[in-house]
Amino acid sequence: MSSPHILVFSEEATVYQELLRVLPAETGAAHLSTLEALQDALAASEATLVLLHLSTSNEAEALALIHEQASDASLAIIAPEAPTISQFNALLEHRVQALIPYPFQAEQVRATLARTLERVQRQASQRYLKENLTRVNQQLNQRLQEINAIYTVGKSVTSSLDGEEILARIIEASVNLTQAEEGFILLKEDDKLYLRVSKNMNAELAQRLCVEASDPIAWQVIRSGRPTMLQRSTKIATGYLVCALLYVPIQSPGRGTVGVLSVVNLVREQGFTENHLFTLSAIADFAAIALENAQLFAAVEAERSRLSAILEHAAETILVTDVDNCLWLWSDSAAENFDIKPDARGQKVADYIGNIGVRELFVRLGEDQAPVHNEIDLEDGRVFNAQLSSIDHIGRVAVMQDITHLKELDRLKSEFVSTVSHDLRTPLTTIQGYIELLARVGPLNEEQQDFIDNALHSLSHITALISDLLDIGRIEAGYDLEMQPFRINDVIQQSVDAHTMLIEQGELYAATDIPDEPLWIHGNARRIRQVLDNLISNAIKYSRPGGVVKVSAQPGTDYVIVSIEDDGIGIPLEEQPKLFERFYRVHTPEAEDIYGTGLGLSIVKSVIEKHKGRVWVRSYPGKGSTFAFILSLCSPPSEDLEI
Repeated sequence: MSSPHILVFSEEATVYQELLRVLPAETGAAHLSTLEALQDALAASEATLVLLHLSTSNEAEALALIHEQASDASLAIIAPEAPTISQFNALLEHRVQALIPYPFQAEQVRATLARTLERVQRQASQRYLKENLTRVNQQLNQRLQEINAIYTVGKSVTSSLDGEEILARIIEASVNLTQAEEGFILLKEDDKLYLRVSKNMNAELAQRLCVEASDPIAWQVIRSGRPTMLQRSTKIATGYLVCALLYVPIQSPGRGTVGVLSVVNLVREQGFTENHLFTLSAIADFAAIALENAQLFAAVEAERSRLSAILEHAAETILVTDVDNCLWLWSDSAAENFDIKPDARGQKVADYIGNIGVRELFVRLGEDQAPVHNEIDLEDGRVFNAQLSSIDHIGRVAVMQDITHLKELDRLKSEFVSTVSHDLRTPLTTIQGYIELLARVGPLNEEQQDFIDNALHSLSHITALISDLLDIGRIEAGYDLEMQPFRINDVIQQSVDAHTMLIEQGELYAATDIPDEPLWIHGNARRIRQVLDNLISNAIKYSRPGGVVKVSAQPGTDYVIVSIEDDGIGIPLEEQPKLFERFYRVHTPEAEDIYGTGLGLSIVKSVIEKHKGRVWVRSYPGKGSTFAFILSLCSPPSEDLEI
């Protein structure tokens, strides 16, 4: 702190000279003998203490001058005698720090002045600290207000996905926070600059929005990616000269600088500050994010609109849901067939759509996300073939085609085949009987016997084919399908035991993996045995000598998977989708001499589907095949529990 300085006002020079001799060490003083000198000194000096030697003639004028020009000044009074009550009250109004009696007593005056100067300097330090603290608090409050304003602007901007609304909010906030006279936003599109939105711009210029603009300073900001702050007469994009401007780049994370956020003062010569730059830069960052979100949203909406248009005009019945099976999009035919209203978006399929087949379709989609097929029956008698597929992290798509006419053709075909098969069985049986009796009529030579054997073999093949056709008809019609609980473990073991001789004749080995715990199935044991016989028989026929036929049952929480595996010739990949079709047989050199009607796997598929199960194949040429089916487990009958 600097040395203390005293202004001494006294019309008597001797008083000042005597005072100099009693001043504390390192204390400076200046003598003022007239009111004019006092006035000039108060205006120009920063004295620590003003020492007044008042007389009756100048008392009022001196105190009035102090009150007018230096009301905060610290005063000390040189009093030749004790002041009156009125004088004392007046002196209290002027921050009097001490009364110094005159004539001076050196030690007493020096001590009084020392204490007074110390007190005055301490008070001055306190005032300085208070003023400084007040100024810092004001600056801090201003910065907090700016930050709060930026947060409010950011929240407001990012809450909207409308590009024009975002730009309007941005420029309004920018002008308000910087107290600018005008503001506007320039956006770059196809290497051109366009004036997109403005604040406080006159009507003539406002009509030029979205028109190409020419602004060298804006291009400089875009190319450099750095803000520009000028306080001089400059021509801008609006065509007018401005006194001060602040341009801040709008930088997108993925596309670089996409535009300029601008505030200007047209008339007022006051420039912008670093705080304004900080504020505008923060708003520009929010603007870039909000614009990017708005563009992404617009792109998504455009894609959704195109997808909606495609779905609306699609001939198929299509349902699109999210990962939680909540409706998202649907075709017009789906809305018509399942009574879906426009406000159904977001509703769960299980809660909104009443068709049981559709509900089951979405329930059946497992964790492996494999496509699910199902036939959907409508109340008007139509039948849809439905496939439900899952799209990772997006949702599910169900596509349904009307196969009513195909089902009707299949029914007519089945009836025709069943009728023809039934009508052929009787004459074929008669023919077979007569051929078998030929040997009893008379002796046959070797060639005749060969002819008879070939005829019997062909008749046996045709008879088996007719039996299979009739069997499929009965299965699809629901005949001979009485359902009741049974242990599939026993049926599997019985089928394996029945094929032991064929396995040995084929020089094969049998392996089983069947759990000891009872696996109860609600179904028709005879038909499930037929499925197992067909699959095990195929495994034997298509295996090489020395191979292994493995039959296993793997129980789950409420299901069991039964699989028949061989290491035989395998099936080409392109042939596998057709395996379960009627009369289809694999066309490979290895399978040409293997007997079969082409109906065994079709029977397997029909039986399993009647049991609400599913059958599939996994095969690799030269490595073998695995046929598997899944059935639901049920609770054991009450009498079994009692045992």
